[in-house]
Amino acid sequence: MATVLVIGSGGREHALGWKLAESTHVDRIIVAPGNDAYPANWERWPVNLSGGKEEFDQLADKAVENDVDLIVVGPDNALADGIVDAFQEVGLKTFGPTAAAARIESSKAFSKEVMKAAGVATAEFKIMTSVSEAKKFLVSCPWPPKSEGWVVKADGLALGKGVRVCTNLSEAVDAVDALIGISGKIVIEEKLVGEELSWFAFSDGERCAVLDTSRDYKKIFDGDLGPNTGGMGAFSPVPEIPDRYFERVRKEVFLPTLAELKKRGTPFRGLLYAGLMVNLRTDEINVIEFNARFGDPETQVLIPRLDDDLYEWCMAVASGSLADWPERVPFKAMSAVVVVCAADGYPNEPKRGDAILGLEKGMVSEVPPFFVAGVAKRGDQFVTAGGRVLGALGIGGTLEEARNAAYKNISQISFPGMQFRKDIGLDRPPHAMTGKKV
Repeated sequence: MATVLVIGSGGREHALGWKLAESTHVDRIIVAPGNDAYPANWERWPVNLSGGKEEFDQLADKAVENDVDLIVVGPDNALADGIVDAFQEVGLKTFGPTAAAARIESSKAFSKEVMKAAGVATAEFKIMTSVSEAKKFLVSCPWPPKSEGWVVKADGLALGKGVRVCTNLSEAVDAVDALIGISGKIVIEEKLVGEELSWFAFSDGERCAVLDTSRDYKKIFDGDLGPNTGGMGAFSPVPEIPDRYFERVRKEVFLPTLAELKKRGTPFRGLLYAGLMVNLRTDEINVIEFNARFGDPETQVLIPRLDDDLYEWCMAVASGSLADWPERVPFKAMSAVVVVCAADGYPNEPKRGDAILGLEKGMVSEVPPFFVAGVAKRGDQFVTAGGRVLGALGIGGTLEEARNAAYKNISQISFPGMQFRKDIGLDRPPHAMTGKKV
């Protein structure tokens, strides 16, 4: 029987650990660092994921001493800082890319250059390193039509908050001022039109298998208003996406990107996440950006629908042996919705230490009604300990049924100042809510 180490402490890692624990191959789940509301039978190892190489090396040594069979890495910052490199140096099988391959997420500029070289369709872009240069470009920009606007992105990681969608020149100029300081470099893109969705693929470095579709909600308030967050909810699948797009995305997006990364000497092994804009009217598929790991909260709606053994897939990826696996990962024919409940003050200064009532009810369920993130325990009481506190999960035969189940679970919990969107899964075409195709 296998021992699996999951790196991280959020809702994403809760979902991954839960699914890995279902495997008939696994009898021991370790999380580093985890959180207080994770299942009591999971071991927790303290670790500072911002501690760099020395901290990663110590964790790797501990994993070797404990005969860990597989490591699954969740957080983007740990990947960018080289945690997988530390594990691989001591021969540990690890699901996740090296720091060099993770640049597909950690550097927006690098990602765009890879896409251009690979012939992957994406928005027109310009990489800028100075405020004056960027503003001059915006004024004279040959694309897009001024009515469409621009997207301004910080080059580095920014916890999901380094992107501004701008509808006019004034907003774009403000975005440049706000974002260039994150990494000293920004990417200015044309604004695309279409259906935005998240699409994941397992990759062993050259081959890949695509997962099902999902969509997340970045803005804090209903109607997609307010500042960006790490994600306020998600649903899966996206009903209006034609089935034929699976093979198109595999051949037009994932395979050329993976081939280009391998060509550059940085083969990608792990979960490659493509943020896509699909224009169903023109039949165009454009990549908005790539991430180098499971998305949060998309993982929380995909993993409950996965109709296979997650441990076996992760081991195939980590071992470089996807050749004999299907090119499309099997999923259950049902819908899932997750609604994130955030602390008072999020996304700016989230309040900590508020008592969470009703969370205990979900700790004994076969399918968790909540995937926990910013939660700690004070005595016998769960309290808020971060911005995104938990995600309420709903599952159903249709998107509407799953949505109703998620909000029913939310009604079972409360904490002071709890924030959550009321419109997750609502902004759909008419056929999406019934499951009927048009």
